[in-house]
Formats: sequence, structure tokens, C-alpha cells
Amino acid sequence: MAVRKVAITLPEELFEIVERARAVEHRTRSEVIQEALRTHFGEAIFVPSDDERRLLTAALDEAAQSPERTREWSQVRAELRTER
Repeated sequence: MAVRKVAITLPEELFEIVERARAVEHRTRSEVIQEALRTHFGEAIFVPSDDERRLLTAALDEAAQSPERTREWSQVRAELRTER
């Protein structure tokens, strides 16, 4: 797939959202913004790489084996928001 490099200007609040997302998801700014654009325009949201798929599978297996160590997404999201 051909790519083009562009420069964009973001309000500080959006920039911080991108920075938090990339830190949490261990992704590049480009990947975070590409996913946001795909979501906005209705394309596939996220296609994990082989390594990401392996890590996701391992995390799901661990969660199934130790459900007491899991948390609801609403709890995780609330914690992330308090870190702002």
C-alpha cells in the first residue's frame, strides 16, 4: 500500500489523547491516528500484527485462567482518566 506523509496541527487536548493512547497501546502516533480515521470513516478498526495477536491471545488465556485478576473496562478507563 502506498503511503503519504502529512503534517497536521492538533489542539493540545487531542494531542494528549493521542499520546496517552499510544503509550497505553504501545503504538505510534501514525497508527493511533490511522485507526481513529478508519473508525470515523467506517473502515476496519484494528488489525493486529502477528506479535500483537499472540500477546492478545496470551492475555485472554491468562484472564480465563485467573478471572479474579481481571477488571471491568469501566474501571480501567476511570483510572486512565484520573491520570490526566
